[in-house]
Amino acid sequence: MYMAGATVPISSTPAVGMGLALFYGGLIQFLAGLFELRIGNNFKALLFCSYSGYWFGLSALYATSFFASTTIGATDLSVTYKALGVYYLGWTIFTLLMLIACIRSNVLLVVFFFFLLLTYILLTASYFLLWDQNLSRAGGAIGIVTSLILWYIGFASFMIKGENAYFELPMFKLPTNLGTDSTGESAVEVRVQKP
Repeated sequence: MYMAGATVPISSTPAVGMGLALFYGGLIQFLAGLFELRIGNNFKALLFCSYSGYWFGLSALYATSFFASTTIGATDLSVTYKALGVYYLGWTIFTLLMLIACIRSNVLLVVFFFFLLLTYILLTASYFLLWDQNLSRAGGAIGIVTSLILWYIGFASFMIKGENAYFELPMFKLPTNLGTDSTGESAVEVRVQKP
């Protein structure tokens, strides 16, 4: 969110945040995705590996060693902003798909993807409007809220009562099958059969 200027003035030196983006956002998430794939959790594997690609890609766009920051829009800065708008549009669409895919998991994950979608929508609009700083700051501010939600999800997933904690934080799980009861019968049929 440093890049969006939510907490500091909009920076003209993006290299400050690129180390964190490349190694924590990119490498660590990629490794987490591989570990999730190994244990058979395909949704989390796709999630972690894809968003690591986002951070690797963003780092490559801003790192001078990849020459993307010096060749895209070298003569016209509006070309750079529109290219970044297309980049963020792709991630906006992907995040919408992830939001749809997680609808039946838990409330916090749905809220997280909703806020992440809002973040990407604002950043996409910002770049298509030639880096509108107000939209960029709004996207950064919502991105900070998004990261707080994700930190809560991560912390709550580690808080296991009896193993490493004295209490658990609620995750607000959603029902996985609304149409059947525990025996597999339709909930409507069960209500009709039992007076």
